[in-house]
Formats: sequence, structure tokens, C-alpha cells
Amino acid sequence: MDFPQSVSQPDHISTHRRLPPAPASSSIRGLVRDPLKFFMSIASDYGDIVCYRPAPDTAYLINHPDFVRHVLVDNNRNYTKGTSSNQMFNKVVGEGLLTSEGETWRKQRRMMQPAFHHTRLEKLDGMIVEAAQSTLERWERFYAEDQPVDVAREMAALTMTVTTRALFGVDLGDEVREVGEIVNRAASYLEKPSHPRLIQSAAELSAVVERIIRQRKQDFKDGGDLLSSMILARDDQTGAGMDDQQLRNQIMTLILAGYETTASALTWTWYLLSQNLEALARLRREVRGTLNGRPPRYADLDRLPYTQMVLDESLRLFPPAWTLGRRAIGEDEIGGYYVAPNTIIAICTYALHRHPAFWDQPEVFDPGRFSPQNLRGRNKFAYVPFGAGPRQCIGNNFGLMEAALILACILQHFELHLIPGMEVLPQPLFVLRPSRDLMMSLHP
Repeated sequence: MDFPQSVSQPDHISTHRRLPPAPASSSIRGLVRDPLKFFMSIASDYGDIVCYRPAPDTAYLINHPDFVRHVLVDNNRNYTKGTSSNQMFNKVVGEGLLTSEGETWRKQRRMMQPAFHHTRLEKLDGMIVEAAQSTLERWERFYAEDQPVDVAREMAALTMTVTTRALFGVDLGDEVREVGEIVNRAASYLEKPSHPRLIQSAAELSAVVERIIRQRKQDFKDGGDLLSSMILARDDQTGAGMDDQQLRNQIMTLILAGYETTASALTWTWYLLSQNLEALARLRREVRGTLNGRPPRYADLDRLPYTQMVLDESLRLFPPAWTLGRRAIGEDEIGGYYVAPNTIIAICTYALHRHPAFWDQPEVFDPGRFSPQNLRGRNKFAYVPFGAGPRQCIGNNFGLMEAALILACILQHFELHLIPGMEVLPQPLFVLRPSRDLMMSLHP
């Protein structure tokens, strides 16, 4: 990682080096047992900045929008992504956009940005809809046989199909299942970084990605997909394109970080709608009234505002990226408290999105929070499902488009109702997943 050679002490740092409050050391066991409960608890008990781990690496939880803005935006150059979880991700994907730093990251971001321009994204809408309609055809058979579906698995399979088609511009057919299994294995081993099969799974995924890159470059045509855009990309300062290794790193990053986050977002959205039938009915009315039975397209999304509000509220309650981590390079001060070099800064988006000072009845599912009138005056850093600042997720618009089109497709054919008696809790793994299979019945 290419850090600055030195970072001067900012003028605003006071000399007395006041440190934030800290819970008793015994409570740190709660971080391992139930991270969500732990972060919610210490934020409630100790305030908006808490030192929750004094050693070996001092770690602060920050839980106020102003502090989040300071770390991710105003003083972002003093904070790297050099945390243990990001370093483990780096082992799997190489130096891709998610984990690279400094000038390397800035060059990668410049070259990849055109791939996510709206003119590129709008060409992918038909492919997303086609994948959703294939899922619906299979669900018709499940419905005919009165079988429930595991929504988490179904959304994972659907978003993997979309991700590989959008990335590669090719239909992998049956191979998409194999790729999905490899990605799931790699993601599960990220949660157990000492697992001996972590590097093996990464190598398996890398082999598939490298083969597809070679095939596409042999007789290259711009198919409107993201890989095409990256092959065509040139650095505006040097004129150089990405070599095969750089392409491999970026594609690996987008597969691992992209598909599972959208799958998680859709899974939790179906769960929340099944528990809030009034919102489900309003959403269905909007989709029917706007589309009149035809497949949705990118151009329709501006006329589906409640659909976007539902997705925003789902991402508030169950953000797939439930925590963000940074490491301080030099000294800093946050909220009047001293930050030493190498301090880990944790932003638990799950807790931030439930901060009672910024969200009324924070546990209640209410898409109306995201209506234009309710957005006015709200601190925008109280809601950061995709991060914020220069390192905000590059694929956020693609993920939101994909999720909205899939919701609109499915709601024209089926409602999904949770099987009675199922208790569903969030499980904070690589992304925020349900703690169990999410079995739902299909209703035309």
C-alpha cells in the first residue's frame, strides 16, 4: 500500500489528548459473540465515539454522522483501508479497487468509472429483466406444486446470473452455478481467514475469470458489458490500458463484493415486505400502474419512486455492508477525542442507521422516511449503505438499478409471504445475511 511519507499534525488537535470512554475489558467478548448487539449496546451506553478495544490495535466505534463525514470525506486522506478484514479480502482478489490505496487506487478509479456511467448501465436493463423472468418461470413450477422457495438462495442465484452476464457479456449457462459455488466458498472462508481452503477457492475463481478474459480479448467486440468497458479504458494521464492481471483483480473484486450485497439487499426487502403488507400493497399498485404488465426498463425507474423508497428503507435497516473499517495514518481528533496513528476506526452502519437522534422509531420499517420532503434537512451521513466520500462503492447505481428492476419484475407475478412461525435474525458475516433459510410461499 502506498501511504504518504509523513502526515503533519492537523491544527485542530488539542494538546491534552483526551481519550473516548471505554467499556470494561470483559465486555469485548460480546464483540465476538454478537457484533451487532455489541456495537448497538456500547453506542447506547457510552455515546457516539467509544474505545472498544484498547489492544493490540486501539479501535474506536464512531456513531455520529459528523464523525463519519470527517473520516470518510473531510480528512479521508488520513485514513486507509488497512484493516485486517480488508487485508484478507486483498489476499483473495489481489490489489483491486476495494482495497488498493493512494495513487494506485486513484488510477484504478479513473479507469473504471466509465464502466458505471448511466449510459452503460441502461444498456444492461434487458439482461437483468431476462434473468428475472427465467427465475419466474421456475417459480411457476414451484407454485403449481405448492412448494415454498428459499428466497435467500433464489436471490443469490439470480444476482449471480446478472453479475456474470453484466460483467462478462456472456451467458455462462450451467457454469454460472459452479461460479456461484466457488464465490460462496471464498466468501465463507473470508469469515474464517485461517481456513486452509481460502487461497484454493480464490485460485479456482481466478482461473475462471482469467479464462473468460482471454476468450473475450481474442476476438474482442464491445458488448456493452462492464468487462468491455474496462478493456477499452485508458488512463487519461498515461494513455495505458489495464493488463490482464489488473482486469482479473477488478473482476474478482466486483464478483465477490457485488453479487452478494445485492442478493442480501433483495432478500431483506422481501422479508420486510412480507411483514408489512400495507407497504407491499402500495408497492404493487405503483408497479402495476406504471408498467401495465410490461417488463420494466431503466427509463421506468424515475416513475417508480416508492420502489426506490422501499429499497432505501431496506438498506437502512439491513445494510449488506454492515460495518466499514479504516486505519489512521497520522494523528487526528474526532469529536474532541484524540486519535493516535494506527487507530482502527469502525463505522457500524447497522447501528448508525438506528441512531435515535436521526431516525424516529428506528426499528420500524417506514419507506416514507425517504420521500423528498422527509429527506430535506436530514444529515446525509446518517445513511451510508454504500459508504461515502471518494471510496463510496462504485457499483451502487448498478446495484440499485438491478434490485429495482428485479422487484418490479417479480411483483407483477407473485407476492412472497414468510412461512408462519419463522424467527429471522440478522447474521453479520461477510455481508448481513438472515440467520436461517428464508422460506416463503408464492401467491399470484
